[in-house]
Amino acid sequence: MKKKSIGGMLVVTAFLGIFMNIHHPVTPTLFSSMELPSRIFGTSFAMMCFFSFLTSPFWGEMSDAKGRLTVFLISCIGYGIAQISLGYSSNEFFVLLSRSLAGVFASGAGIASMAYVADLYDAQSRGRGMSIYIAVQSISLAAGYLIGGFLGVISFKFAFTFQGVGMILLGIFAYKLLQESYESTKRIDAKNLLKTINPFTSFVNAKSLITKALVYFLFVVVLSSFASTCYDNAFNYYLKDQLNFSSAYNGIIKAIVGLIGLVANFTINMWIIEKTKIRKSLTVVLLLCSTAAFGILLQENLVIFIIANLFFFTVNAIYQPIVQTLMIEGRSNDEIGIATGLINAVKSLGSVLGALVAGMVYDISSLFPFLLAGVMFTLSTCFSFIYSKMK
Repeated sequence: MKKKSIGGMLVVTAFLGIFMNIHHPVTPTLFSSMELPSRIFGTSFAMMCFFSFLTSPFWGEMSDAKGRLTVFLISCIGYGIAQISLGYSSNEFFVLLSRSLAGVFASGAGIASMAYVADLYDAQSRGRGMSIYIAVQSISLAAGYLIGGFLGVISFKFAFTFQGVGMILLGIFAYKLLQESYESTKRIDAKNLLKTINPFTSFVNAKSLITKALVYFLFVVVLSSFASTCYDNAFNYYLKDQLNFSSAYNGIIKAIVGLIGLVANFTINMWIIEKTKIRKSLTVVLLLCSTAAFGILLQENLVIFIIANLFFFTVNAIYQPIVQTLMIEGRSNDEIGIATGLINAVKSLGSVLGALVAGMVYDISSLFPFLLAGVMFTLSTCFSFIYSKMK
């Protein structure tokens, strides 16, 4: 019998994190096999994030109207097909097309799973619920990187096929085994379907949530997302391009990062959310991100470089659940889908810009993206400080 289950969706979220991250360690190998220019790691990721940005509010609205699990099923199937297409791409055009399709459906899966979990927590417990959700994501991301790294040693095409099939099966199993978490009174008929699909209409529909404080908060989100993406994309490519690490080493490093993020979420994040003023804590954590990003530029020893990066990814993992908590804090159930869609869209916008710029400045200097990430985290810290003083 189907039933609503936080635990069930967290298990689904764990597999979602695994399957959505298998491709990361092997993507540089795919690009190298096609002898594509170094900018491709930035432009391809930017295409994915751009389409995620455009469709996030739409998926948020659709999950409110048609159900979290329906959106999750459609998104998993679409993303799975897109990733199989990516693995068998033969030129730059098909790489960009596949990443664009992946962006459309990746946003839907993430929004639906997060909204499902948020539905089943009351307003007072949602902060804790989001920390658990992000912690599950952290460990599953680590597992996805690790599995992808070793599958890539066998064959990068096999890794992409495994990922795509896994995503499709995950969507089907979740839809068949779980009960819908939220029964909506909203209806979207055929007459209004085109209006709902229009991404800019979806942004307009989110205007009811906008306040002056939220505008500053969204600047925090877009700048920190820019910085995280710029750093992470450059780091992944740096390991292959400058250090000549195999996909397995890449996977192992990111697995360690995920484990550290898991511990941080269940300890530091829980303490921050339950014992501190969250807005002020966000400012401190973003300042640490900025310091860590700048600190990477001073490291020349390989071991110290890896350790310094582990510290960066730890504080980087800490700020993200805080952002999620602040966005849904005090929201009613019928606002959660729109709220999660809005923040996902703004994060995706930051990711688009961060990925594009990282790809362009990497050719100037392989360390330039890390410097830029530090600058953007500093700006994000400034906006966060202002936001923390607002009501």
